[in-house]
Amino acid sequence: MSQNENRDDKVISHFGGEWKKFNYLDEERLSEIQEQFDAYLTPLPQDVRGRTDLAIGDFGAGSGRWAHFFLNMSSQLWLVEPGSESFAVLKERFLDEKKVHLLNQTVSENDIPDASLDLSVSLGVLHHIPDTLEGIRAICKKTKPGGYFLCYLYYAMENKPVAYRLLWRISNTLRTSISKMPYRLRRFVCEVIAAITYYPLARLSKFVEALGKSSRNIPLHHYRDMTFYVMRNDAYDRFGTSLEQRFTRDEISEFISKSGFDLSTLVFSNVEPFWTFSVKKQ
Repeated sequence: MSQNENRDDKVISHFGGEWKKFNYLDEERLSEIQEQFDAYLTPLPQDVRGRTDLAIGDFGAGSGRWAHFFLNMSSQLWLVEPGSESFAVLKERFLDEKKVHLLNQTVSENDIPDASLDLSVSLGVLHHIPDTLEGIRAICKKTKPGGYFLCYLYYAMENKPVAYRLLWRISNTLRTSISKMPYRLRRFVCEVIAAITYYPLARLSKFVEALGKSSRNIPLHHYRDMTFYVMRNDAYDRFGTSLEQRFTRDEISEFISKSGFDLSTLVFSNVEPFWTFSVKKQ
């Protein structure tokens, strides 16, 4: 087994445990992330967002929390998820949905017909695989000419102050250590991080904005209106994984130029989370 394959297995296992715990199977939990989903859609053209007849592929579907919302936009919805535990949650959620096709396969190797998708989606996935460009190229192959790709990749914080980036470097050192811990200990530590870091900073951001000031340079300010459940989920997502990559807008643009999508149609969202972008296939 290659080093990349071994790393893939570890990351898949991590997210399988995450989506088993944070499965978003009930409507109350889903309502908590509606606003975040709407933010993800920002870079898509309005006429695409308003359709209900799209052939959509969600690459790295996890528990199906985002697929739940894409269901209303689709006539056919392909959900690709390599993890066995995550895939079990997908089956529980969508097994009776006739227009949903469930594939326990990978981003790079799956049974979605080539050039069949009006909208390809990968939200928060491709920064967790060793070769992000390869993943984008594989998704492009499944997208129709004229179809769109909607993606969210962790940003390199190039638009943040030096102190903000320094704090991230410290947190990344912690992530490297935490991700190597046994599962139960890793889960416990991530829960503690959510309680003593995510929640206080999110509430501080909300307080600062209530005073009429910007909170954009307070770490984790993006969570100011989110529930503690979402913070717990994302703390485990962030600190529990063994592989995390971050990209600048220029690096993402280079990926797009090499992938088969039309670089001139690349649109980055101006709202968080960064970087969310859409691009059209040539």
